Amino acid sequence: MHSQTVIDHTEQSIEVLIDPPVTSALVAELTTLWAKVTNAGGSVGFVAPVTEAFVRPHTVAILARVIDGSDTLVALTEGEKIVAWCVLAANDSPPRQNWRNVRHVQVDPDSQGGGLGGRLLQAAEAVARGVLNLEALSLKVRTGTGAEEFYRRHGYVEVGRLPGAVKVAENDYRDDIIMWRRLR
Repeated sequence: MHSQTVIDHTEQSIEVLIDPPVTSALVAELTTLWAKVTNAGGSVGFVAPVTEAFVRPHTVAILARVIDGSDTLVALTEGEKIVAWCVLAANDSPPRQNWRNVRHVQVDPDSQGGGLGGRLLQAAEAVARGVLNLEALSLKVRTGTGAEEFYRRHGYVEVGRLPGAVKVAENDYRDDIIMWRRLR
């Protein structure tokens, strides 16, 4: 586990955690946050409403890849509370080890609007460059959420689109936008 402390402009201490120890408490905290973000309208892999019982197996599966060293968890904490997190998911293909997929980008709805999303992306990019020695990051975002504008502001560009690939409801299909960010 790595961590560093960053002081933000409001004098609140935000700590960046990299691969914190995976404990039952971490599983519970990430599961609770993931359900909360989804139920607040976040586009983080599910369609609301969800329960923590539904989300928990997915959290466990993600953290299993963190435990085995395949993926890297990046989290922001305020005090003892995780307020934002994402995963840098490795590619299984050897020629694609120079980049990773940014997945499950989440900020606690109670903490949104204060720049934590941008700080989470900055932390993920710092880990990608400095710890993982990566050249680029990719992510997917579904249309209809406005999230693609957020990622554009943070240096990601659209490089592809899967039309109608995300079914959010009966007769409601969204495009899956593939975005890319060069780190070097």
